[in-house]
Amino acid sequence: MHSDGTVKIEPERARTWVAGSLVLQFLGYVYDALWHGVLHPGNEPTTRAEMVRHLSTVHLPLYMGAACVLISTGLALIGQIRRSATGVALPIAFAGAVLSAASEAWHASSHLELDTHNAPTAGVLSVIGFLVVVVTMSLARGIGGPRSA
Repeated sequence: MHSDGTVKIEPERARTWVAGSLVLQFLGYVYDALWHGVLHPGNEPTTRAEMVRHLSTVHLPLYMGAACVLISTGLALIGQIRRSATGVALPIAFAGAVLSAASEAWHASSHLELDTHNAPTAGVLSVIGFLVVVVTMSLARGIGGPRSA
């Protein structure tokens, strides 16, 4: 902890949190795909109440993962800024996390309106944001270390 009361985020710990968050989000995508494609193909909620229940169960792991990736990359970026470290990997990863989380919010909102046109676009944008984080963090091989991009 810093003398000003803020928490110090070590680069290695931040990288671990980002990686764990990415795993959670990935598992959310897998569960969502299995539910929709294997377990209940073509079975979509038709009322707002059914959709709320669907989003709060089937989609919840994905939403939690996207939120965790957003938080973990944001905290890692704050840590980088506090260390006066340089590198573009974390800002790019954070931008990808913002895209993914915002897209999931749009996806949920579209679903709540029972809109079937915008939800797929939002879902694709979420995956693109997720992949930006994965690729950026993979290429960087760490956060704030000598091998960072």
